[in-house]
Amino acid sequence: MTESLFDNKFIADSNMATENSNLDDQIINNHTETTPIAEDHDEELVVGGDKSSLPEVTESSTLINYRVLVSAKEAGCLIGQNGKVIDSIRIETNTKAGISKLQQGSHERILTVSGTLDDCSKALSYFSQALCSSLNNVSTYNYMYFPLKRLSPQPCIPGETTILRLLIPNSQMGTLIGQKGIRIQQIQQNYHISMIASKSFLPGSNERLVELQGTVDNLYDALRVISRCLIEDFSSIVNTNYYVPKGSAVNAKNGTTPNKKQSTTMSFPNDIVGALIGKSGTRIQGVRKLSGAQIAIGDEVEGEANRVFTITGSPRAVEKAVELLNHNLDREEQRRKNATAPA
Repeated sequence: MTESLFDNKFIADSNMATENSNLDDQIINNHTETTPIAEDHDEELVVGGDKSSLPEVTESSTLINYRVLVSAKEAGCLIGQNGKVIDSIRIETNTKAGISKLQQGSHERILTVSGTLDDCSKALSYFSQALCSSLNNVSTYNYMYFPLKRLSPQPCIPGETTILRLLIPNSQMGTLIGQKGIRIQQIQQNYHISMIASKSFLPGSNERLVELQGTVDNLYDALRVISRCLIEDFSSIVNTNYYVPKGSAVNAKNGTTPNKKQSTTMSFPNDIVGALIGKSGTRIQGVRKLSGAQIAIGDEVEGEANRVFTITGSPRAVEKAVELLNHNLDREEQRRKNATAPA
């Protein structure tokens, strides 16, 4: 076997694995108030079962597939010279791993990892270590626009912490977040990582971004539990529209990118849509004017908890509209929280 490129002490000790399994079953009753990801509309996705505690240990031979969003620079570190890094990880973890081709005009590529539950967690840990060990620490590369823009306000510590951007079907977010956000809080508390979910779908898909930030060891422990959560609701991914990074054609004459129209959707709980629209539509009109995007609001459907906003325009306009809508949502949620807080 090829000599290991990685320090694999964090997975080699079988006693540690046993201890981690015991930790996975713990239920933390005292939750921090700083976890920013328990969203009201995610609770609607919980369709059954106990989502208030971490899942029990699942057979480690269960198969799972991960999709991870990486930048073009990060992809270079993960592939390595002549494919040395990714080949070594495939061999050592017995997984299938690959990185999508870079589209012209795009900064995004997708890493896919397939294998058993434990092997995939191990492989993703190795990829995390490759990012963390890179000289330029490209995992903290500061991109301006979502989805490569860092969600966590905390910067990475060079050589110590790094970021993984998991692409998760929206249909599985409920089982990952848990009732009232308890599961995602437990994962953060038990394994000392930051875990933040995007509020909107990635363009042209119904996948959402879940950003993990922490040390390599802690990411490995957390991923083993995250895998079990996702496997609980595996059947729900059948109708998933997967995110595909799309480049823009660059004008060779002046190096500019034409403003091609694109479209994305966002879902909001019915009881908050009125606040986003505003009195006589003033608030949504303000978003349209400031962003330059067109925003169509779907009709309320009986039995559906959410309404869909369809945003169309140039990439910059769509990005700005999404940012403004999320800002208005956060402001309204904070207003309601303050209104219900005891005097």
